[in-house]
Amino acid sequence: VPAVRPILVQDLLRHSAGLAYAEITKNEPVKAAYVAAKFSQPGVHEYDSRGMTPAEQVEAIAKAPLIHQPGTVWEYSMAVDVLGRVVEAASGKRLGEGLSERVFKPLKMADTGFWVPAAKMGRLAQPLPVDPISGLKNSVLDVSAEPKNDSGGAGGVSTALDYLRFAQMLLNGGELEGTRVLSRSTIKLMTSDHLGQRVATPLQPGELLLGTQGYTFGLGFSVRQGDGVAGVAGSAGEFMWAGYAGTYFWVDPKEEIVGVYMSQAPSPLRAYYRKMFKGLVYQALVD
Repeated sequence: VPAVRPILVQDLLRHSAGLAYAEITKNEPVKAAYVAAKFSQPGVHEYDSRGMTPAEQVEAIAKAPLIHQPGTVWEYSMAVDVLGRVVEAASGKRLGEGLSERVFKPLKMADTGFWVPAAKMGRLAQPLPVDPISGLKNSVLDVSAEPKNDSGGAGGVSTALDYLRFAQMLLNGGELEGTRVLSRSTIKLMTSDHLGQRVATPLQPGELLLGTQGYTFGLGFSVRQGDGVAGVAGSAGEFMWAGYAGTYFWVDPKEEIVGVYMSQAPSPLRAYYRKMFKGLVYQALVD
């Protein structure tokens, strides 16, 4: 059926665009359409688009039907990849170049980008060959060569220190060490509830990330709605997200805490270790 309205930038930011991830969605026709468009690579990396240009990627996504009407259902998806292409089209620059100018360099994030130069490859963390829980081969993106696509949703590389500087900027309301990259009001908008009662959540953001309810979604972050409900320690208003290979971070403005957990372990146990790390941090508060 036709879409009732266009996809908005807000939809891309809050994952209500009607897009999907082939390896997550339960919608078989859409999954098959991603494969037919040669966008998804079953058994390899369903989300790996480093071998195609951003324009080719968006064209491939557009060949598939939407999984939901825009603005009606929250489902984690390729929306951030499309959003990256929107940023490129608006700025006239490659995504990595624009982010470097506007975010990475001002925040002194010296080791953050979309690929790793040969001189730094020795510092790249490596996963175990086989996941001890599932028994399956661990597979992560090859970041040793410059990609055709600075994928907005996958493929970024960084260090714990760089990520901490980024997260501290968010806690500070958009600035770090006298350098401002976002306004205080922008941070407030990004970390507010953007789902409300109008966007359905068959699978809540917190369930996908931590295996617990109690979280809604803002613009790019999962946001905690109250001190209770969620089965993990934390505070109302905290916001967070995580990465496929095992990375996880959260910002708690009430407690003035930033947590960064980084592992190269795309294991089913990701949620367990995220919750364990989070619990250890909050249990250490004794004031």
